[in-house]
This record gives sequence, C-alpha cells and structure tokens, in this order.
Amino acid sequence: MPFAQLPVELLDAICQRGQPADLAVLSRTCSSIHPVAQRRLYRHISISTASHNLQAVVTLAKRPELAQNVRTFSLRADSATIFKPFLQLVRIALSRMTELVSLDLFVDPSASWILSEAHCVYPRLLRFASSFSFDGHVAEFLSKTEALLELEVDGASTSPNDVPVPVLPARSIPHLSQFVGSSHVARAIVPGRPVESIHLPSGALTEEDVIMLAHSTSHVVILGATTNSPPLPILESLAQHMSTLVYLRLMTTCDFFEAPRPNTQSFYEHIAKALSSLTDLKGFELGGLHWANAQKDPQDQQFVWQSQPFAGEVIGAEDIDLDSDLFYVY
Repeated sequence: MPFAQLPVELLDAICQRGQPADLAVLSRTCSSIHPVAQRRLYRHISISTASHNLQAVVTLAKRPELAQNVRTFSLRADSATIFKPFLQLVRIALSRMTELVSLDLFVDPSASWILSEAHCVYPRLLRFASSFSFDGHVAEFLSKTEALLELEVDGASTSPNDVPVPVLPARSIPHLSQFVGSSHVARAIVPGRPVESIHLPSGALTEEDVIMLAHSTSHVVILGATTNSPPLPILESLAQHMSTLVYLRLMTTCDFFEAPRPNTQSFYEHIAKALSSLTDLKGFELGGLHWANAQKDPQDQQFVWQSQPFAGEVIGAEDIDLDSDLFYVY
C-alpha cells in the first residue's frame, strides 16, 4: 500500500514521532499527508526572540485553521525588541487557539490587554504562566479557564501590598491547585480554592498572609516564600494555620543572625520547637540553610529538627529529578 494511502490513524501515529523539520518536509509531499503533518507540526509551539521564529505568530494570526491545532504555546520576547503591532497579532492568534492546554506568555508586563477577547473561552487550559501583573485583563481571562490547575502571575511585582487587586469571582478557576506569584495577589486568589502548592517569589509574607492563605479549601503541602519579618513568628503561625505542610522554604531579609551570641542557641531551639509542631513536614529551608530531621526513638513518631551545615557535596546532574514538584517550586 502506498504511504499516502495509509489510514489517517497510522499517518497520525507516524507523524507523532517526527521532529518539526521532518514534519515540515512531510507536509509538502502530497495533499493527503499535508493536513496530518501540519496538525502535528503546530501542536506544540515555542517562540522566542533568541530563536528568531517570531514569524510564527504572523502565521497563526492569519491562519485560524492552524491556530486551532495548537495545544501548548510559549512566547518569550524581550519587550525592547517587539512593538504594539506584533502584540496585536499575538492577541489575534490567542483568540484562535481555543484548544490550548498550556500557555506561557513572557512579554511586556503591561501588555496584558492581549488576553482580552470578548468571545473566547479556553475550556481545556490547565496551565497559565505570564509576566503580567494581576489586573482586570488577567482576571477576565481567568474567568474563561474553568479547568485551570496551575497559575503563575505577578511573579516579579514590586507593587506594595496595599495596592488593590481585581476581585476574582468565586466561580473562576475552581480547580486551581498550584499558585506562583506575589503574596498580595495570593491573598486574592488562594482562599476558597483547592490550592496545595504556593510559591511567592515576590512580596513579603506576613502572619496575616498565612491566615488568609490557610483558607485554601485543600491542605497546603508546599510553601515557598520571602518575608522581611523575624522567622519565628511566621513559623509559629504556619504551625497553627498550615499544620499539614510537607515542604517549606522560607527566605528572610530580616537580619536575625545579628542577635547576641548568648541567644543563638535559644533561637535555634525555638525554631526547632516550631518545626516539631508541623508533624507532616519532610523538608525545610530557612534563609538558604537546610534543616534535617531525625527520630528520637524508633518507637517514637516525633522528629527532632536541627540546622544542617553544608557538607561540601556537589549534586550531580544525574541526581536531579527535573519532573519532581520540588524542582518546579524551588
């Protein structure tokens, strides 16, 4: 049987294993193979200034039948090298990629307007990451992504905590399980949603934030945050309101190491006591210092926490699990 006369299912399986360059050549062989190869060719799109493939946005904006094939779309472009006409094409292309599963947009943080398209919904979108602040355009977009599980927004925010954020309706993103962003936006998004993993690369975590984030409808098991407060009150608040934490990373700008030396041992003892209240905790890092736990007795379920000095071991690339949740969060 000639290759071109194979059933569509077999052609699709063959194209699934092809590299983009191979699929581009295959799509030009004959009319029967062309749609199958193109469907696979445009399934996963990664565009960046460094890759010199910005022209792909023009193609997707002009050809909606190709945009419908896209399942994962990533755009990373230096705001100094792209202009408003290009962003307008991105907006058109996005309005036609309604079958998206994953969307990454790292462009000019003030260009969130490219998300606004009145009649578009994204029922299959599971992941959305962007350089945008959490504004009205982003809030409106999130209201159209019912299946969303992972959200990254406002990650580089320098806005003070008292800056108002849009109200996100309770029905929006009802299945969200992972949030990455600023602490003040987390307060608007996490409560009332089943968020289990929270990473706050910007903003300063406070005890009030801990109380608000604890209103997730699921147990928060992973938390990474920065604070400018002394760590002990934060840990005590976490022990009270997020007792199910499994992994915790707390960076602090508070110079707690400047305490008088006679108080140093007491400081570490208080930290260890607060950690012992987090009975599910498996991993902890404070200000870059890793802490290890050990059982008092094989018959005792309680763990003793101690700061762990750097042992000088270098972790090899073969020992890093790139697929683990911890690698993503930290």
